[in-house]
Amino acid sequence: MTKQTGLNRRNFLRNAGFTAIAGATASLTTTQAAAQEAASPSESYPRLSNGKYDFDTVYNRVGSNCSRWDSPPRNYPNGDFKYGMGVASLDFECAPCITEALQERIQHHSWGYMSTTEPLRECIVNWTGEHHGVDIGPDEITLSDGVYPGVIAALRAFVPIGNKVLLTTPAYSGFYTMARAANVETVDSQMNYVNGRYEFDFDDLEAKMTPDVRAIIVCNPQNPTGNVWRQEELLRLGQMALENDVVVISDEIHCDVVRAGHKIVPFASLPDRRVVDNSVTMTAISKTFNLAGMKCAHYYSKNPTLLARVDQFHRAEISTLGVAATEAAYNHGREWFDQANAYMDDTHTMIENFVKQNMPAVGYTRNEGTYMTFLDFSRVMAAIGADEQARAHDQRSPEHYFQDWMVHQSGVYLNPGSNYGAGGEGHMRMNIASSQSVVADVLNAMATAVNKVV
Repeated sequence: MTKQTGLNRRNFLRNAGFTAIAGATASLTTTQAAAQEAASPSESYPRLSNGKYDFDTVYNRVGSNCSRWDSPPRNYPNGDFKYGMGVASLDFECAPCITEALQERIQHHSWGYMSTTEPLRECIVNWTGEHHGVDIGPDEITLSDGVYPGVIAALRAFVPIGNKVLLTTPAYSGFYTMARAANVETVDSQMNYVNGRYEFDFDDLEAKMTPDVRAIIVCNPQNPTGNVWRQEELLRLGQMALENDVVVISDEIHCDVVRAGHKIVPFASLPDRRVVDNSVTMTAISKTFNLAGMKCAHYYSKNPTLLARVDQFHRAEISTLGVAATEAAYNHGREWFDQANAYMDDTHTMIENFVKQNMPAVGYTRNEGTYMTFLDFSRVMAAIGADEQARAHDQRSPEHYFQDWMVHQSGVYLNPGSNYGAGGEGHMRMNIASSQSVVADVLNAMATAVNKVV
């Protein structure tokens, strides 16, 4: 088993106003050899110290078959890749309660069928009620092995083949994959950018709710823009959907990752019951606790008829270990997550201040939720001729060319904004869920590259 470690790199500036460090900065790849010689996860576990978990110590995921850190280097065999800031997963070692529950479960050496999932349903009911104010019963929940299969089942249930699903964009790129799997088309409704915040374009939404549009996916918080939608925004959208016979599929997988000063409004908590009954909510705590590999999620609806329609197209194949990990997170992980969320909130502020002071050519939108940030590199792309270069190199978009350019110039791997539909042009998505020392290195590396050309 490959050994992992936390690398003690605390020499970053906690105050967000630090200036860009000239020259090359240390990277995870340069410390990989040391990582292999350091302690195993059980020996380096981030236990509570003075009531606090340790998110500062870098937890090296390189070499662990990790999508975020091990996939991008395959496209850069010359070693230019250093920082995986793309895939939406946490770089922190998971909450101790999860590993402890898994260790306890594997002491029983039998992996036959589970007899019941009722305790997991109870966990979901309790978490949803206590932390999100939505009163749901176990019979209103369908367990799934991911939000992907849940959304695909919903699209098959509500959108006849050849009809369309409406997306408010920029929106999570996976929605397009889900639509293709369900054999339905997508329609983009680009959001407006008003006073530093993305907003629904309600006139455009209404115009695009044509008879062949049968569903709309609402992402809350919105990935990649970071919006946490307000009650009045969701209510207006929901009433519009109801009037046009469009079912709302609410993807709330990031619902726990909300910044200070904001509060998630689950679609099922809206005050108009008719609007609520026209919706199905897809969610999980895989983003909350970095449990995507455990393949455990769920969806629910206050409308039993809608739920039954989705269930006809859905079958879950969840695992014993996935259930054990998820139950542990629901029952015992809240303190860990609250501290992780506060840490990431501070990281967002650090990035905002750094970009304003050290990368003035880059636009920043203050996130309200998620651990992603959507950076506007349009001026930088124009300076390097990304549009012309993309055509010359047969790239999918200027943003895909810029993705390669940024890796070659700084080692930083970001996600192209064009993946997220209309409105993503000129932007790149960055995952901020890492030790702040890693984020500081990333920012300095990007600033050095950007400030040479703009």
